[in-house]
Amino acid sequence: MNKKEIFYISNLLSLSRFVLLIFVVLFLISDSVNHYLFASLFIVIIWFTDILDGYIARKRNEVSELGKIIDPLADKISVITITFLLLLNGILPLWFFLVIFSRDLIILSGGLYIKKKYKIVLQSNRTGKLTVFIIGFTLFNLIIINGLLASEQNNFFSYHTEKLELYWNILILISIVMSVFSLVSYFKKFVNIVSNK
Repeated sequence: MNKKEIFYISNLLSLSRFVLLIFVVLFLISDSVNHYLFASLFIVIIWFTDILDGYIARKRNEVSELGKIIDPLADKISVITITFLLLLNGILPLWFFLVIFSRDLIILSGGLYIKKKYKIVLQSNRTGKLTVFIIGFTLFNLIIINGLLASEQNNFFSYHTEKLELYWNILILISIVMSVFSLVSYFKKFVNIVSNK
């Protein structure tokens, strides 16, 4: 791995997600007014950098071994951290956190095994990226709606709690389905690499 890779704009954007995540954590554990809304703002910025780093890497021909590692790692750490904090805040059920955590742990363990034994980085695929996007979208919605419910502008949401619950359940269900689907996709990729070596 080239040491200069860390200074690629795409990789710096990936690394910036770890810094941005700190602000999300601080706002989610804060008791300040509109803390959920500020947390959701930083999540949008994390989203934007996630899209931008891949685009810049391809545009500037900066696709690197380091980028293949830190980009999905930043995704996994961000999702797990935010999901865990929402669990602690009573917004998400334990089973949802366990499903997401187990998925990422299995994929990470498989990736480390492939990297150590075959010197191959198990790259994120489109299914994985789409899954992270959907989970992120679900978490974002849960945070921002809870923020609006806790603020003074809660009239609309207060009178539509049943519809909100249905909406949340649909998002959570889609996230779970995509998590399982992406895990199967990674497993097929894992088996394909191992069987061809």
